[in-house]
Amino acid sequence: MWIGACLTPLSILYGLSVTLKRQWYESENRRVRLPVPVISVGNIEVGGTGKTPVTIWLANRIHGMGYKVLVVARNFGAGKTPGRVRPDTMDTRKNYTDEVLLLAESLRGKCTVYAGKSKTETAIKGLRAERPDVILIDDGFQHFRLHRDLDLVILDFKSPFGNGELLPAGTLREYPSAVSRADYIWINRVSTGMSAEWTKRKLLDYNWKAPMLFSRIEHTGLKYVGGGSHNGMPGGMLYAFCGIGKPESFRNSLEEAGILLAGMEIFPDHYEYSPGDLVHLRNQVRVTRASGLITTEKDAVKLRGIPGTGDVLVQTVNLEVTGSVAELMKHVQELVEGEGKRDDID
Repeated sequence: MWIGACLTPLSILYGLSVTLKRQWYESENRRVRLPVPVISVGNIEVGGTGKTPVTIWLANRIHGMGYKVLVVARNFGAGKTPGRVRPDTMDTRKNYTDEVLLLAESLRGKCTVYAGKSKTETAIKGLRAERPDVILIDDGFQHFRLHRDLDLVILDFKSPFGNGELLPAGTLREYPSAVSRADYIWINRVSTGMSAEWTKRKLLDYNWKAPMLFSRIEHTGLKYVGGGSHNGMPGGMLYAFCGIGKPESFRNSLEEAGILLAGMEIFPDHYEYSPGDLVHLRNQVRVTRASGLITTEKDAVKLRGIPGTGDVLVQTVNLEVTGSVAELMKHVQELVEGEGKRDDID
């Protein structure tokens, strides 16, 4: 508790800096406006709300409407120069974060993914090279430099405002009032058998106009890190491991799918796995008498190429989305069909 109290002054300064930065970009038309619609999938909390699966779902849905989609993400790895992500080589895997690789692999053959240090510069480069009909910005709600035509804000069902405190005392990037800027609110990870009505009522104090969407994580099957599907349920108990923002969501999805766990190892978010980690995990399998290892799709992209990972099971999931889906898709169509009057990027 005392650590949080000591960090409170820094949180106040952080909140002030974010507010001033946003106001500076909003004044005097300082934002970069692109000649195609730009849609942001973002949040107000650090990690754990499931932005990337929502971005994948939305990109697939817009692609299914017949539009060419460019997905833009920021990369914190070595590959900071804006460029197209091709997840087929080990060099690519070493240079990009797990979220960027997951986007590129999940959307392979459908949508193009570009990543770099600056979302704006990356979007411009991708626009010139690919000429898309629409651009999706993964984690773009706090990227004030780039004009967005739609802002989707993703909130976690159980803790829509994290622990209620700003960084560094808490997990919030902005004050809860920032939700008022959202064009659509997306409540993610709604627990099976539960209603999101309570969370919805809580959000009405901040934004009563934005249409809402709701999604549940749906278990779709198992596959291997080395390739190929696993048919049926695994025999015996498994030892789970992951390096994601909210690991309890992975545990819950496994348990809801009926998969028995002998134990679970939690690594830091965006963890870079090493051969030594696999030796340790194999030892845990022996100690707990589990029948094997299981992890998430996000972790799996970082495991490929590491010896001894081919037989690691991966849970595949999908989003079951309800709420204002038709309204959102119609809005996207209107934006795409209505463009053409903007100045192009030279």
